Amino acid sequence: MIRYLIKNNMKLMMRSFTNILLVIIMPIILIALLSSAFNDMMKKYEGKSSIEAGYTVADEVYPEMIDAVKVAAEQSGITLREYHNRKPEDVLRKDEMCAFIEFKADGYTIYQNGDMKEQAKVVEYFLEAYNEQFLMVTSNVQPSQKGLTVEHPKFMNEISSQDYYGIIEIIYFGWCAIVVGAGVFTSEKKYRITKKLQVSRLSSFQLYLAKFVPMVTVVFAGLLISAGLSIVLFGVHWGNPLLSILLIFISSAAATALGLMAYYIFDNIVVTIIVVFSWVWMAGFFGGSFETYMYSAHPTSLKVLSPIYHINRSLVELSCMGHSDYVPSAIIYCGILTIVCSAAAIFAGAVRKRGRA
Repeated sequence: MIRYLIKNNMKLMMRSFTNILLVIIMPIILIALLSSAFNDMMKKYEGKSSIEAGYTVADEVYPEMIDAVKVAAEQSGITLREYHNRKPEDVLRKDEMCAFIEFKADGYTIYQNGDMKEQAKVVEYFLEAYNEQFLMVTSNVQPSQKGLTVEHPKFMNEISSQDYYGIIEIIYFGWCAIVVGAGVFTSEKKYRITKKLQVSRLSSFQLYLAKFVPMVTVVFAGLLISAGLSIVLFGVHWGNPLLSILLIFISSAAATALGLMAYYIFDNIVVTIIVVFSWVWMAGFFGGSFETYMYSAHPTSLKVLSPIYHINRSLVELSCMGHSDYVPSAIIYCGILTIVCSAAAIFAGAVRKRGRA
């Protein structure tokens, strides 16, 4: 019986092919638009060897720390020039610097030139990334400490806009997996199949699997097709193919479980889509689906709450470096999310079944 339901639900999903196109075609469209827009923005800096910004340093800040920042900035195309006894406004106006930074023991303050906002934003993004990723904090370094070791951290290898958006947009639309099952839910409501199944001998777990298995299969297959198209059309580089495929699969499973949990709770496909899409937008916002996570100014504490962030970062780093420390967290996070959401959906289904049996 369970195999028959899985097979039947798979057929219903395939008949609603326009819904499946959401996870196949929409990512390709956004990849084309966003990667092109990003390239056009970067072209504005052609012909400029470096972005220049001024800075001043408080007496409490270790010079070695600033030297490390300057080296990292130089590697990112930013030249930092030190000033003494100059007001930020004078430096920005008279020396035509895009930004001016005041380094203090407990952090920094950045002033931006209103006529050079784009370059100033690059400096701001660089400082945020350096501060978050490499803990440029001097307030907890005691003067009595000797043998201070200063390291020049290596930044993540450059990744093209095609590779970045070619990866993260596919993952983002994969989290809209609930749309793929809309045909099944509509059919069940129309022909009152749900009520018939709820009085059958099938357990709530089996009824859940009858939807979960075909949805994961269709979503996963759609994302693989979209990934293949991204390679053919845009030359997107997917690092470590087997590991990338595994990450896409667990992302599909977690997205499906999340969508089914919402549907089992609300028992209304329209409300479910609104709730799921709202959650996915928020998770994508902090996860780097709209603004590259390496330049995002959002606190890391917010980013790591998003499962999309872990998946995105794992796949992007696999693409440009061949390895990623976020692969385990992505697998664990999505695995836990799949289990918890599935359990909640099965429980909600069991409660509703007892109410109508």
